[in-house]
Amino acid sequence: MNISKEYQKIYDDTILFASKGVIITYDSLLDKFLYQPISHNADVDCVQQLCKLMRDNLLFYCYGEEEVVKHYENNNFSSLERAATYAYTNRAPKRQSKSDGLLGEVLLDMLIQIFEKDAYKLAVRPLLRQDDNSEIKGYDLTYFTLKEGNITLWLGQSKLGGKKYCREGIDSDLLKKYSKEYLTRQIFFVCEKPSPQTKERSKVVDIINDINRITLKKNISERATSLLKCFKENKISINIPCLLAYEEGEVYRDVSNLQKKIEEQLEEIKNFYSERRYEFEGFEPKVILYIFPIKDIEKLRDEEGGFYRGLR
Repeated sequence: MNISKEYQKIYDDTILFASKGVIITYDSLLDKFLYQPISHNADVDCVQQLCKLMRDNLLFYCYGEEEVVKHYENNNFSSLERAATYAYTNRAPKRQSKSDGLLGEVLLDMLIQIFEKDAYKLAVRPLLRQDDNSEIKGYDLTYFTLKEGNITLWLGQSKLGGKKYCREGIDSDLLKKYSKEYLTRQIFFVCEKPSPQTKERSKVVDIINDINRITLKKNISERATSLLKCFKENKISINIPCLLAYEEGEVYRDVSNLQKKIEEQLEEIKNFYSERRYEFEGFEPKVILYIFPIKDIEKLRDEEGGFYRGLR
């Protein structure tokens, strides 16, 4: 069994299995959302369940596939709680602000790995540093999928906070972070940086780094044109997964109306973006919205019972 398959088995046995009672799923064949009633049971704190799931996902967010497999082969952790503490202490960015973006990044990372079982890491984001050694300011998530010989890059953005902040923040990202020049700088940067390798990642990175080397002395516009031409020739497409995780307690006030309330949220967000106009020069990405109303954001951020419980 290769590294990626071993990693997927570990992820399925831990995070994916545990997510069945917490996360809403979407059936693309039936074109409908499937609601998990246990997560909204009056006797269960669904926010605490979500926080635990996100903490458990920290190891898989902070480490590459082969690193995770090695840790499990060596029986380095007695529990996922110990693994989360290790990952947070040794690799996760330390941000003290109440508006900490780590929570949104971990949640989006988890959703991609749950719903896109064939997704591979293009980069382990906590390892990336800019020239001044500060955190990279580009995309919040970089994955790729390989299906029937076709490659799709997943370049995501996450926002967690108030609904207005999330909606307008994603709107700003779509306007500024997906020009062909910005995309080219980020993709070349990510692929050139040392990162834990898998066979699948090597295939994608080699294609992109060839273009990086060939066009090195050209201006950014010419380099962008060359990269997008390379994408077309190699059947590389782009998905932009956007997470809007915002507080909307009213959705959960009446369990009997849960489906109706969530569908109203979906429609409201979809209408907002359908009225916007985004120009993607030289490529046509697929924008995917993960609309995630949360009962209580402060509970999610709380250090006693929320995401950071036992970490800080």
